[in-house]
Amino acid sequence: MPSKLQTSGWIACGIALVALAATAMASFSGGLHIEAGGVHMTVQADLDRGLQLVFAAVEG
Repeated sequence: MPSKLQTSGWIACGIALVALAATAMASFSGGLHIEAGGVHMTVQADLDRGLQLVFAAVEG
């Protein structure tokens, strides 16, 4: 495997891990709410209940 491809893979892996950690931290500190195009997504995490992912679509 060329070294450029391998380096790009490690960079992508690092970015994905940082995004996952940021999402987990936001979830534990009150939840993460994302809204796009009429679809709402809420991620909440709790040590007792685990990870909850809720999708809701809004008709306009």
